[in-house]
Amino acid sequence: MAGPTSADGDHPEDIPAWAREDAFPLKPTGSDFGLIDPKGGEHFATNAADLAQKVAQFRGGIDLVWTPDSPRLVVPEAVPALHQSLRQRQEKFAANDISDGRRMSLVFGAAVLWTGFAAWKNHGEDLHALYSSQHTGLAALLLFIFGLLPLYEGWKTRRRLTNTKPEDLKDEIPEAQFDSWLQRRKVPVTYFLLGCLALVGLAQLYVDWGSAGMKPSILRAGLLKLQALNYPEISNGGAWWRMMTAPMLHGYIVHLLMNAGGILYLGRRTETLARWPHLLIVFAMSAWIGGVASFYWMPNSVAVGSSGGLMGLLGFMLVFEKMHARLVPKPAQRRLLAGIVLMVIIGLLGMSFIDNAAHAGGLLAGMMYAGIVFPRSASFHRPDTMLRDKVVGGFVALMIIVVTCFTIQQVLGM
Repeated sequence: MAGPTSADGDHPEDIPAWAREDAFPLKPTGSDFGLIDPKGGEHFATNAADLAQKVAQFRGGIDLVWTPDSPRLVVPEAVPALHQSLRQRQEKFAANDISDGRRMSLVFGAAVLWTGFAAWKNHGEDLHALYSSQHTGLAALLLFIFGLLPLYEGWKTRRRLTNTKPEDLKDEIPEAQFDSWLQRRKVPVTYFLLGCLALVGLAQLYVDWGSAGMKPSILRAGLLKLQALNYPEISNGGAWWRMMTAPMLHGYIVHLLMNAGGILYLGRRTETLARWPHLLIVFAMSAWIGGVASFYWMPNSVAVGSSGGLMGLLGFMLVFEKMHARLVPKPAQRRLLAGIVLMVIIGLLGMSFIDNAAHAGGLLAGMMYAGIVFPRSASFHRPDTMLRDKVVGGFVALMIIVVTCFTIQQVLGM
């Protein structure tokens, strides 16, 4: 089991690390008012009214602000004078989401109808073709992500603004503090993991450039399962080691980028809250179990991608944060549950090309690991990293390096 919780340095008070006064940097000099964008850019204001106007009209994201009332940077929700400006921003973003959602819904809705009709006609007017067609599934997925989802988010924001007052933004302070604090944490192990995936991706790009049909890199190191029978020239098509190399591969660049984005967020959250050894252990274990689940539940399809490991991190953090309820604000915890719902919908829409078995296997593996390793805690503090955790985590890191090198070797045909 994991070790006891730490006091996160020299702060014994019973508040989370992200809620402490010194969790945020000292404010810049040169002006009494200003804001910080997510990239760290400083934008000065002459007075309170000018700051409120900048907040309302600023097109990019706003991470933190500063005023004479505090020696440190604070989240904008913590400044009552900015609440009306923040509502104006939210109203503007909601309108943009609804406008974009409507436009994209028309575009991809037409694509769903066109590809669905084509699949239906090309398969003898069989309704089964509507959900077995990859083109229709992809169009439906794009409709959901770029059309229906923005529409829902815009509608939800407008509904919330209608039922709340500007001063109610003070209730969003904990979530804003947590998000800002989390984004400034250093997560070298997360970037190590992403670096390994990027190296394999570059090897794939080199080998697969200009190829048609089944990509050579996937034939050489993907989890072919029964599809290996269609390629008798590949002597190791059913090799056991493909269970380890397949999660390092991706079918196309968008596949890699989407998984990398999810790993960056969940990896940062896992490494910061549960500590780095569990990030590596959960990812590696879930990726492997996801491959096993895919092998037995979907034997007729080729499997590649780190989605099993990604879903493992999602399931792990969902249970971990539930068992450490005071560690993370409730709205931030609910975002993880929303992530699972989102993945279920995506899995259903893309069932013709998404490996739902790997997703489910990885998710359950991560949830079980968190439930077994971590005891329930009422502490505000993050768990300590025990020596045995570091030893196991270091071993897993070494294995990931070995698997990365081996995967690249197989992809390059060396």
